[in-house]
Amino acid sequence: MGDEIPGVILVLDTPGAPYRIAAGYEDRETKAPMSADATLRLASITKSYIAALTLRISDEGKIDLDKPISTYLDAETLSKLPAGLDPTIRQLLNHTSGVPDYYSERFYETDWDRTKPLTPELVLHAIRDVPATSEPGAEFSYSNTNYHLVALALEAVSGQSVKDLLATYIFTPMNLEATYYGIDSPPGDTIHGYGSPFGDWEDTSSFRENTGPDGGMFGRADDVALWIRALYAENGAFHDFGQRMSANPVQERERKLQGLGVEILISRSGAEILGHTGAIDGYLSAAFYIPAADTVMVLHMNRFDDVTFSQTLSGVLRIIMSTPATPQ
Repeated sequence: MGDEIPGVILVLDTPGAPYRIAAGYEDRETKAPMSADATLRLASITKSYIAALTLRISDEGKIDLDKPISTYLDAETLSKLPAGLDPTIRQLLNHTSGVPDYYSERFYETDWDRTKPLTPELVLHAIRDVPATSEPGAEFSYSNTNYHLVALALEAVSGQSVKDLLATYIFTPMNLEATYYGIDSPPGDTIHGYGSPFGDWEDTSSFRENTGPDGGMFGRADDVALWIRALYAENGAFHDFGQRMSANPVQERERKLQGLGVEILISRSGAEILGHTGAIDGYLSAAFYIPAADTVMVLHMNRFDDVTFSQTLSGVLRIIMSTPATPQ
Protein backbone atom coordinates (compact mmCIF):
# COMPACT_ATOMS: atom_id res chain seq x y z
CA MET A 1 0.00 0.00 0.00
CA GLY A 2 1.05 3.59 -0.53
CA ASP A 3 1.45 6.27 2.08
CA GLU A 4 -2.10 7.56 1.53
CA ILE A 5 -3.92 4.29 2.33
CA PRO A 6 -2.63 2.37 5.36
CA GLY A 7 -4.36 -0.93 4.65
CA VAL A 8 -7.04 -2.75 2.69
CA ILE A 9 -8.96 -6.03 2.86
CA LEU A 10 -10.62 -7.68 -0.12
CA VAL A 11 -12.66 -10.88 0.11
CA LEU A 12 -14.33 -12.47 -2.92
CA ASP A 13 -16.82 -15.28 -2.37
CA THR A 14 -16.94 -17.01 -5.73
CA PRO A 15 -18.02 -20.66 -5.99
CA GLY A 16 -14.93 -22.76 -6.53
CA ALA A 17 -12.53 -19.81 -6.43
CA PRO A 18 -12.64 -17.91 -3.11
CA TYR A 19 -10.15 -15.08 -2.73
CA ARG A 20 -8.93 -13.29 0.40
CA ILE A 21 -6.21 -10.68 0.64
CA ALA A 22 -5.09 -8.18 3.25
CA ALA A 23 -2.38 -5.63 2.49
CA GLY A 24 -0.72 -2.81 4.37
CA TYR A 25 -1.15 -1.96 8.04
CA GLU A 26 -3.99 -1.96 10.53
CA ASP A 27 -1.99 0.47 12.68
CA ARG A 28 0.33 3.09 11.17
CA GLU A 29 2.21 3.58 14.43
CA THR A 30 3.04 -0.03 15.27
CA LYS A 31 3.08 -1.25 11.65
CA ALA A 32 0.90 -4.19 12.68
CA PRO A 33 -0.06 -5.90 9.42
CA MET A 34 -3.63 -5.92 8.18
CA SER A 35 -5.38 -9.27 8.55
CA ALA A 36 -8.34 -10.56 6.54
CA ASP A 37 -9.58 -12.11 9.80
CA ALA A 38 -9.88 -8.75 11.57
CA THR A 39 -13.29 -7.46 12.61
CA LEU A 40 -14.52 -4.66 10.35
CA ARG A 41 -16.54 -1.59 11.32
CA LEU A 42 -19.28 -1.95 8.72
CA ALA A 43 -20.88 1.48 8.99
CA SER A 44 -23.95 1.77 6.71
CA ILE A 45 -23.76 -1.85 5.58
CA THR A 46 -25.60 -2.19 8.91
CA LYS A 47 -28.73 -0.91 7.13
CA SER A 48 -29.09 -4.16 5.19
CA TYR A 49 -29.40 -6.09 8.47
CA ILE A 50 -31.88 -3.59 9.94
CA ALA A 51 -34.05 -3.59 6.81
CA ALA A 52 -34.18 -7.39 6.69
CA LEU A 53 -35.00 -7.47 10.40
CA THR A 54 -37.85 -5.00 9.84
CA LEU A 55 -39.32 -7.21 7.12
CA ARG A 56 -39.05 -10.21 9.45
CA ILE A 57 -40.93 -8.39 12.21
CA SER A 58 -43.46 -7.21 9.62
CA ASP A 59 -44.08 -10.83 8.60
CA GLU A 60 -45.10 -11.50 12.19
CA GLY A 61 -47.73 -8.77 11.91
CA LYS A 62 -46.08 -6.56 14.50
CA ILE A 63 -45.23 -3.67 12.20
CA ASP A 64 -46.66 -2.42 8.92
CA LEU A 65 -44.21 -0.86 6.48
CA ASP A 66 -46.90 1.40 5.07
CA LYS A 67 -48.17 2.77 8.36
CA PRO A 68 -46.85 6.16 9.56
CA ILE A 69 -44.35 6.16 12.40
CA SER A 70 -46.90 7.90 14.63
CA THR A 71 -48.50 4.44 14.83
CA TYR A 72 -45.50 3.17 16.77
CA LEU A 73 -43.63 6.08 18.36
CA ASP A 74 -44.60 8.24 21.31
CA ALA A 75 -45.56 11.90 21.09
CA GLU A 76 -42.32 13.10 22.69
CA THR A 77 -40.21 11.40 20.01
CA LEU A 78 -42.44 12.67 17.21
CA SER A 79 -42.25 16.22 18.56
CA LYS A 80 -38.52 16.26 17.81
CA LEU A 81 -39.10 15.81 14.08
CA PRO A 82 -39.80 18.70 11.71
CA ALA A 83 -43.35 19.91 12.30
CA GLY A 84 -46.04 17.75 10.76
CA LEU A 85 -43.63 15.13 9.41
CA ASP A 86 -45.04 11.60 9.76
CA PRO A 87 -43.43 9.27 7.19
CA THR A 88 -44.09 5.55 6.87
CA ILE A 89 -41.64 2.85 7.89
CA ARG A 90 -41.04 2.11 4.20
CA GLN A 91 -40.18 5.76 3.52
CA LEU A 92 -37.68 5.69 6.37
CA LEU A 93 -36.06 2.54 5.00
CA ASN A 94 -35.70 3.88 1.44
CA HIS A 95 -34.74 7.45 2.42
CA THR A 96 -37.81 9.20 1.07
CA SER A 97 -39.06 10.20 4.54
CA GLY A 98 -38.11 13.89 4.46
CA VAL A 99 -36.40 13.44 7.86
CA PRO A 100 -33.08 15.36 7.84
CA ASP A 101 -29.77 13.62 8.41
CA TYR A 102 -28.20 14.27 11.80
CA TYR A 103 -24.71 14.48 10.34
CA SER A 104 -23.78 18.14 9.93
CA GLU A 105 -21.07 20.63 10.80
CA ARG A 106 -23.02 21.53 13.95
CA PHE A 107 -23.21 17.86 14.95
CA TYR A 108 -19.43 17.52 14.87
CA GLU A 109 -18.71 20.92 16.42
CA THR A 110 -21.24 21.10 19.26
CA ASP A 111 -23.45 18.03 19.63
CA TRP A 112 -21.29 14.93 19.62
CA ASP A 113 -18.70 13.85 22.18
CA ARG A 114 -16.52 11.47 20.18
CA THR A 115 -16.21 9.16 23.19
CA LYS A 116 -19.99 8.78 23.58
CA PRO A 117 -22.31 6.54 21.52
CA LEU A 118 -24.81 7.76 18.95
CA THR A 119 -28.06 7.40 20.88
CA PRO A 120 -31.55 8.21 19.54
CA GLU A 121 -31.66 11.13 21.97
CA LEU A 122 -28.46 12.60 20.53
CA VAL A 123 -29.58 11.99 16.95
CA LEU A 124 -32.95 13.69 17.45
CA HIS A 125 -31.30 16.58 19.29
CA ALA A 126 -28.91 17.03 16.36
CA ILE A 127 -31.78 17.69 13.92
CA ARG A 128 -33.41 20.38 16.09
CA ASP A 129 -34.72 23.30 14.02
CA VAL A 130 -33.65 21.60 10.77
CA PRO A 131 -36.46 21.66 8.18
CA ALA A 132 -37.72 18.58 6.40
CA THR A 133 -35.91 17.82 3.15
CA SER A 134 -39.26 17.21 1.43
CA GLU A 135 -42.74 15.89 2.00
CA PRO A 136 -42.71 12.14 2.79
CA GLY A 137 -42.46 10.12 -0.40
CA ALA A 138 -41.64 13.12 -2.58
CA GLU A 139 -37.94 12.57 -3.20
CA PHE A 140 -34.84 10.66 -2.18
CA SER A 141 -32.57 12.20 0.47
CA TYR A 142 -30.17 9.94 2.35
CA SER A 143 -30.63 10.27 6.10
CA ASN A 144 -29.04 8.17 8.82
CA THR A 145 -31.67 9.50 11.21
CA ASN A 146 -34.22 7.28 9.45
CA TYR A 147 -32.74 4.07 10.81
CA HIS A 148 -32.74 5.31 14.39
CA LEU A 149 -36.48 5.92 14.03
CA VAL A 150 -37.01 2.46 12.53
CA ALA A 151 -35.08 0.92 15.43
CA LEU A 152 -37.21 2.77 17.97
CA ALA A 153 -40.33 1.42 16.23
CA LEU A 154 -38.97 -2.13 16.24
CA GLU A 155 -38.21 -1.95 19.93
CA ALA A 156 -41.62 -0.47 20.67
CA VAL A 157 -43.58 -3.23 18.91
CA SER A 158 -41.40 -6.13 20.09
CA GLY A 159 -40.49 -5.14 23.63
CA GLN A 160 -36.91 -6.18 22.84
CA SER A 161 -33.70 -4.34 22.01
CA VAL A 162 -32.47 -4.24 18.44
CA LYS A 163 -29.37 -6.08 19.66
CA ASP A 164 -31.49 -8.99 20.89
CA LEU A 165 -33.70 -8.95 17.80
CA LEU A 166 -30.68 -9.16 15.50
CA ALA A 167 -29.30 -12.08 17.50
CA THR A 168 -32.63 -13.94 17.42
CA TYR A 169 -33.63 -13.39 13.81
CA ILE A 170 -30.32 -13.03 11.94
CA PHE A 171 -27.09 -13.82 13.77
CA THR A 172 -28.15 -17.15 15.33
CA PRO A 173 -30.07 -18.60 12.34
CA MET A 174 -27.23 -17.64 10.01
CA ASN A 175 -24.49 -18.82 12.39
CA LEU A 176 -22.81 -15.42 12.11
CA GLU A 177 -20.45 -16.01 15.00
CA ALA A 178 -18.11 -13.16 14.03
CA THR A 179 -20.82 -10.49 13.59
CA TYR A 180 -21.59 -8.10 16.43
CA TYR A 181 -23.93 -5.28 17.36
CA GLY A 182 -24.20 -3.23 20.53
CA ILE A 183 -20.65 -4.02 21.68
CA ASP A 184 -18.05 -1.30 22.23
CA SER A 185 -15.10 -3.25 20.88
CA PRO A 186 -15.75 -6.88 19.94
CA PRO A 187 -13.08 -9.54 19.35
CA GLY A 188 -10.86 -8.68 16.41
CA ASP A 189 -11.62 -4.93 16.43
CA THR A 190 -7.95 -4.11 15.99
CA ILE A 191 -7.97 -1.98 12.84
CA HIS A 192 -7.13 1.68 13.37
CA GLY A 193 -8.98 4.10 11.11
CA TYR A 194 -7.63 7.44 9.91
CA GLY A 195 -9.21 10.67 8.78
CA SER A 196 -12.13 12.70 10.14
CA PRO A 197 -13.44 16.29 10.23
CA PHE A 198 -11.07 16.77 13.17
CA GLY A 199 -7.94 15.90 11.19
CA ASP A 200 -6.89 14.22 7.95
CA TRP A 201 -4.79 11.63 9.77
CA GLU A 202 -6.48 11.53 13.16
CA ASP A 203 -6.68 8.00 14.56
CA THR A 204 -10.42 7.33 14.87
CA SER A 205 -10.29 3.90 16.49
CA SER A 206 -11.51 5.31 19.82
CA PHE A 207 -14.48 7.11 18.24
CA ARG A 208 -17.89 5.77 19.28
CA GLU A 209 -19.38 6.49 15.88
CA ASN A 210 -19.56 2.74 15.34
CA THR A 211 -22.82 2.52 17.28
CA GLY A 212 -26.49 2.69 16.40
CA PRO A 213 -28.79 1.05 13.85
CA ASP A 214 -27.56 3.24 11.00
CA GLY A 215 -23.95 2.09 11.20
CA GLY A 216 -23.07 0.15 14.36
CA MET A 217 -22.46 -3.32 12.99
CA PHE A 218 -19.14 -5.12 13.28
CA GLY A 219 -18.25 -8.23 11.33
CA ARG A 220 -15.44 -10.27 9.91
CA ALA A 221 -15.36 -10.05 6.11
CA ASP A 222 -16.20 -13.74 5.70
CA ASP A 223 -19.33 -13.30 7.83
CA VAL A 224 -20.36 -10.26 5.81
CA ALA A 225 -19.97 -12.26 2.60
CA LEU A 226 -22.19 -15.00 4.02
CA TRP A 227 -24.87 -12.43 4.84
CA ILE A 228 -24.80 -10.71 1.45
CA ARG A 229 -25.01 -14.07 -0.35
CA ALA A 230 -27.91 -15.13 1.90
CA LEU A 231 -29.79 -11.97 0.92
CA TYR A 232 -29.22 -11.74 -2.81
CA ALA A 233 -28.17 -15.10 -4.28
CA GLU A 234 -31.06 -17.15 -5.66
CA ASN A 235 -30.46 -19.99 -3.21
CA GLY A 236 -29.76 -17.70 -0.25
CA ALA A 237 -31.50 -18.34 3.07
CA PHE A 238 -32.79 -14.74 3.14
CA HIS A 239 -33.35 -14.39 -0.61
CA ASP A 240 -37.04 -13.58 -0.16
CA PHE A 241 -36.07 -10.63 2.01
CA GLY A 242 -33.41 -9.50 -0.45
CA GLN A 243 -35.97 -9.52 -3.27
CA ARG A 244 -38.43 -7.47 -1.25
CA MET A 245 -35.72 -5.05 -0.16
CA SER A 246 -34.69 -4.42 -3.77
CA ALA A 247 -38.21 -4.27 -5.26
CA ASN A 248 -39.56 -0.90 -6.45
CA PRO A 249 -36.38 1.09 -5.71
CA VAL A 250 -36.13 4.86 -5.92
CA GLN A 251 -33.65 6.72 -8.09
CA GLU A 252 -30.68 8.19 -6.24
CA ARG A 253 -28.65 9.20 -9.28
CA GLU A 254 -27.76 7.87 -12.70
CA ARG A 255 -27.09 4.13 -12.48
CA LYS A 256 -27.71 4.03 -8.73
CA LEU A 257 -31.01 3.12 -7.04
CA GLN A 258 -32.03 2.75 -3.40
CA GLY A 259 -34.28 0.06 -2.02
CA LEU A 260 -34.94 -0.85 1.59
CA GLY A 261 -31.47 -0.97 3.08
CA VAL A 262 -29.94 -1.85 -0.27
CA GLU A 263 -28.04 0.10 -2.90
CA ILE A 264 -28.54 -1.11 -6.45
CA LEU A 265 -25.77 -0.23 -8.88
CA ILE A 266 -26.42 -0.57 -12.59
CA SER A 267 -23.46 -1.45 -14.79
CA ARG A 268 -23.01 0.12 -18.20
CA SER A 269 -24.32 -3.11 -19.67
CA GLY A 270 -27.47 -2.86 -17.54
CA ALA A 271 -26.60 -5.58 -15.00
CA GLU A 272 -27.57 -5.06 -11.36
CA ILE A 273 -25.15 -5.17 -8.43
CA LEU A 274 -26.78 -5.41 -4.99
CA GLY A 275 -25.44 -4.47 -1.57
CA HIS A 276 -24.35 -1.44 0.40
CA THR A 277 -21.40 0.82 1.05
CA GLY A 278 -20.40 2.07 4.50
CA ALA A 279 -18.52 5.14 5.67
CA ILE A 280 -17.63 6.34 9.16
CA ASP A 281 -14.71 8.46 10.27
CA GLY A 282 -11.55 6.59 9.34
CA TYR A 283 -13.19 3.57 7.69
CA LEU A 284 -14.76 2.80 4.29
CA SER A 285 -16.41 -0.49 3.37
CA ALA A 286 -18.48 -2.08 0.62
CA ALA A 287 -20.32 -5.38 0.37
CA PHE A 288 -22.01 -6.33 -2.90
CA TYR A 289 -23.40 -9.35 -4.72
CA ILE A 290 -22.75 -9.50 -8.45
CA PRO A 291 -25.34 -11.89 -9.92
CA ALA A 292 -23.68 -12.08 -13.36
CA ALA A 293 -20.61 -13.63 -11.73
CA ASP A 294 -22.36 -15.23 -8.71
CA THR A 295 -19.79 -13.42 -6.59
CA VAL A 296 -19.87 -11.52 -3.32
CA MET A 297 -17.26 -8.82 -2.83
CA VAL A 298 -16.33 -7.31 0.55
CA LEU A 299 -13.89 -4.39 0.50
CA HIS A 300 -12.55 -2.48 3.50
CA MET A 301 -10.11 0.42 3.76
CA ASN A 302 -8.88 2.12 6.94
CA ARG A 303 -8.55 5.66 5.62
CA PHE A 304 -11.38 8.05 4.85
CA ASP A 305 -10.44 8.76 1.25
CA ASP A 306 -13.63 8.39 -0.75
CA VAL A 307 -11.97 9.16 -4.10
CA THR A 308 -9.42 6.34 -3.80
CA PHE A 309 -12.05 4.03 -2.34
CA SER A 310 -14.52 4.70 -5.16
CA GLN A 311 -11.84 4.12 -7.77
CA THR A 312 -10.80 0.86 -6.10
CA LEU A 313 -14.39 -0.33 -5.76
CA SER A 314 -15.18 0.47 -9.39
CA GLY A 315 -12.04 -1.30 -10.58
CA VAL A 316 -12.76 -4.47 -8.59
CA LEU A 317 -16.37 -4.55 -9.79
CA ARG A 318 -15.26 -4.16 -13.42
CA ILE A 319 -12.91 -7.13 -13.08
CA ILE A 320 -15.61 -9.27 -11.47
CA MET A 321 -18.19 -8.30 -14.10
CA SER A 322 -15.78 -9.34 -16.85
CA THR A 323 -15.58 -12.87 -15.39
CA PRO A 324 -18.93 -14.67 -15.88
CA ALA A 325 -20.08 -17.19 -13.32
CA THR A 326 -18.88 -20.77 -13.87
CA PRO A 327 -21.83 -23.11 -14.55
CA GLN A 328 -22.45 -25.37 -11.57
